[in-house]
Amino acid sequence: MLVILVGIALLFTLPPLTAQKSGSAPAAAAKALLVVDTTGLFAQADFAPESGYTITFQQESTTVEQLKMQIDAGAYDDALLISPGAAGEIDISVVTKSVLDSLPQDLQTLVAAANIKNIMSQYHVPASAITQALTAPALTVIQTGGGSNVANGFLPSYIMMMLLFYTIMAYGVMVASGVAQEKSSRAMELLITSARTQNLILGKIFGIGLAGLTQLAIWMAGVFVFYRLNFSYWKGNAIISNLLGMNASHLAFTLLFYLLGFFLFAALYGIIGSLVSRTEELHLYQLPIMLLLIIGLFCSIIGMILPGNLLTIFSFIPIYTPMSMFARISTSVVPGWQIALSIVLAAATVVAFAGAAVKVYRVGVLMYGKTPSIKEVLRALRDDKNGER
Repeated sequence: MLVILVGIALLFTLPPLTAQKSGSAPAAAAKALLVVDTTGLFAQADFAPESGYTITFQQESTTVEQLKMQIDAGAYDDALLISPGAAGEIDISVVTKSVLDSLPQDLQTLVAAANIKNIMSQYHVPASAITQALTAPALTVIQTGGGSNVANGFLPSYIMMMLLFYTIMAYGVMVASGVAQEKSSRAMELLITSARTQNLILGKIFGIGLAGLTQLAIWMAGVFVFYRLNFSYWKGNAIISNLLGMNASHLAFTLLFYLLGFFLFAALYGIIGSLVSRTEELHLYQLPIMLLLIIGLFCSIIGMILPGNLLTIFSFIPIYTPMSMFARISTSVVPGWQIALSIVLAAATVVAFAGAAVKVYRVGVLMYGKTPSIKEVLRALRDDKNGER
């Protein structure tokens, strides 16, 4: 636990310290862009909007191979060659070391705009009209109430679901192992004579579960503390700010659905721990729970990417509610009654699974050293006793 906490501290502290040390260093020089216009139709001012570059403009004829040699020699970072086409059109070639950035598309847009300006000038269009025609209209994007807000909601939802997935896998196994070890121990003979079976199994589920959650809470607190200590640096990072700067209601939903999901699956792990007679048998029973988790995770992610009925349906299936309903809340506007209904169904399922774990645990204790059969488990679930021996 301490190692991870130290790692969190370093993750949020080292980048600001590195930035402070390099802050006194001179700013990086602008990149050098060579523009070669063999048509004589353009001017250096046409490429002024391409910020971040020192532009060298020339009209002498050259070839792409010569431009490659100049870039490889370090004379320029990128080059643009404008030449007349066979049918009188304009051809452009961008010579660059990286084809993954937006420079080629940006230069194409600038050449197209300058070409339109030249053509309109030839037809004596007033300069004010040319400027008006080439000015991009103001764009405002308005989201409807039922629209998807994937850009801001996907990352928090994805992180919460992955956190839930991995903590269930880690601490769920601890719950199942704790129940199985206690049940197979000879100390059980003393425990069942002095305590109710429901207290024993629920104590394991919630005790080990809360221990794991406490550890996780310390890590999360470390994240928030070191984020706030270095807020002046991280506030400029849109991803980190969006993730750690969520509003109170969203944070409340995050905690609520995380706890529902955690204890829902912890109760399931308590059931499989009650079924086995030895801890070595646990891996045979973990597969169905892993499949349930994986199905819920992938369906929720797909539902966020492709909004539709899939995510809505899964959000009302209690075992998938913590992931799917949280994803819906993060990426769209969900009616309040649907949120309330999903929470009630999930909470009722936690209670039902905990009750089933008590009954299965009772059968497992009575059949000490022998794994109960499916028939015996089903009979125990139908037998509505008070949980005492």
